[in-house]
Amino acid sequence: MGTTPRSIQSLLHTATPDMADLIGRARFLERMRQSILDILPEQAAAHVHVAAYEGYRLRLHVTHGGWATRLRYMQPMIVQALAQRMRLHVEGVEIKVRPNPMPAPKPVTARIMGDDARRHLRQTARYIGDADLAAALERLAAAGRPG
Repeated sequence: MGTTPRSIQSLLHTATPDMADLIGRARFLERMRQSILDILPEQAAAHVHVAAYEGYRLRLHVTHGGWATRLRYMQPMIVQALAQRMRLHVEGVEIKVRPNPMPAPKPVTARIMGDDARRHLRQTARYIGDADLAAALERLAAAGRPG
């Protein structure tokens, strides 16, 4: 009937030469990004992306104007890092602000509730005439981790 599922990695490796060129280009840009991030603070990793390297010009996208200013001051160091680590000749660096279309997910915070609070919610639920509200209080008392 059907064929067995194949991993995306195996499909990419058996793809057309155009796809292989695209994958090689993506890997090259990622190596450039890592070389640049080696000289930047750790916080920059989520904010700096290498968009292109064409005609000896490097284009970087950053998420905030503050990072753009910081990288503009560091342009000579970026050019030097790429020359030393990747043997690349860079005549200019263009920095553009491109906010992330999807913000980073908010960290999950554990809801901690003490035993007294749980007992109080359950007692309150027993005396509530509204069944939906009572059920919501019971769910709230059951939620979260013990304190």
